Amino acid sequence: MQRQAEGIAIAKAEGRYKGRMPISVDADEFERVYRQWKNGEITARSAMSKVNLKPNTFYRRVSQFEKQSNIAVAFGA
Repeated sequence: MQRQAEGIAIAKAEGRYKGRMPISVDADEFERVYRQWKNGEITARSAMSKVNLKPNTFYRRVSQFEKQSNIAVAFGA
């Protein structure tokens, strides 16, 4: 593990290591599916399937979208 970490650090310093590429999702499609999900028209699983995301990525994108859009989320209401 230490040798691997050293190799990654060297590669980063040389600009060769960029990490994993982010999954691209069409912003308009995501927003449309998000709104359907929040309005109760579709399930979360269906929404994930429509935008082709796994659960952890879907919920991370939801959180980012809500922060970016200044959408207040009410828990337990």
